[in-house]
Amino acid sequence: MFDMVRTVPKQIWLIALGHGVTDLAPGALYVALPFFKAKLGLSYAEVSAIVLMQNITASLTQPLLGYYSDRIPRAWIMPAGCLLCGLALLASLEVHNYYLVLLFTALSGLGNAAFHPEGAKLVNRLSGKSIGKGASLFSVWGSIGVAVGTVFMAFLLSTGTETQFYLLAVPFLLSGALLTYVALSLPPVTAVAQTSLSKLKASVNWSVLALLGMVAARATVSSGISAFVPLYYVSYLNGSPIYASSLLTVYMAAGAAGTLVGGFMSDKYGSKAVMIYSVVPLAFLLYAFRFADGIWPFVILAASSILLSATFTSSLVLIQKMMPGNIGMASGLNLGFSVGLGTLGVLALGRVADLYGIPVIFDVLAFLPVVAFILTLVIHEPQSEEALGNEA
Repeated sequence: MFDMVRTVPKQIWLIALGHGVTDLAPGALYVALPFFKAKLGLSYAEVSAIVLMQNITASLTQPLLGYYSDRIPRAWIMPAGCLLCGLALLASLEVHNYYLVLLFTALSGLGNAAFHPEGAKLVNRLSGKSIGKGASLFSVWGSIGVAVGTVFMAFLLSTGTETQFYLLAVPFLLSGALLTYVALSLPPVTAVAQTSLSKLKASVNWSVLALLGMVAARATVSSGISAFVPLYYVSYLNGSPIYASSLLTVYMAAGAAGTLVGGFMSDKYGSKAVMIYSVVPLAFLLYAFRFADGIWPFVILAASSILLSATFTSSLVLIQKMMPGNIGMASGLNLGFSVGLGTLGVLALGRVADLYGIPVIFDVLAFLPVVAFILTLVIHEPQSEEALGNEA
């Protein structure tokens, strides 16, 4: 651990920390939804629209912003995106008009989307040969940020006064200053070729499409567990909400370990190998989940989270290798694409639950890793020399 701290450039640590602060916002937003509902007298549909607005702008715009970043590298986008994400969220909490809440939530999502491709691309550039290590640190701080954001917003809401919301700006202002320092300290990029549409089309092949299909399947599994485990235990089994929340806490906490492991293993064994050996056990674990009791549901969810998170880091490293001339867009496709498709996948799973019952959801979730495994088999992972050759 000490060797990792010593060998990783400080710019990577600061960008990873900035990732954590930026992702405070989506974590905080979920906890703030009851506040919006009570304050503005919203229906559940209107509350859902707030989340949908944030997800749309945060996920669907990332590939486009990544493409822009590849054409015109601008490190200042990182601090600007971080600041916009946090300050727009603060504004949404202070206004007293529903449509302004939607507007500021959309702007917060846009800031989040702007940060990710530029941050992931710079981490890739600064990581040298240890791309997996850098990607894992970048990813794990995002997971930490989401978790801390839920706790931070719960604390602010517990005070009973809206003036406390201004404390939300503090981490974003500090992170914005640190990211500005990083942007100013980076050496200028002197040999960045303009990314043409023809070059982009050439890099999008069947292997890339198979990887994105694997990302979609994995994202649906991850989001499906988060959404339907509480519903299964509370609404279907009439169990304790505390027990259900404890399961999710274990699930999310274990994901941090998987994110780190996935990056280090990708550097050592290759991203494709990590994904293949991670998705295969998932099918058996998720199939067994419905029949587990005692401590076993916690064990199964923890193991599933580690495996899912390992594939997340590995897919980020792999798509950057496969699109070396479009690393910003590649990062946006992996980071934003996963969130967007995971959301759509949960909507489809909800329809399945309405038609056939919640237990069937876990059969579907157990089948999706099989699909991911088949797609991973057809992926061709380029070697470092091959990627460099494509870039030239």
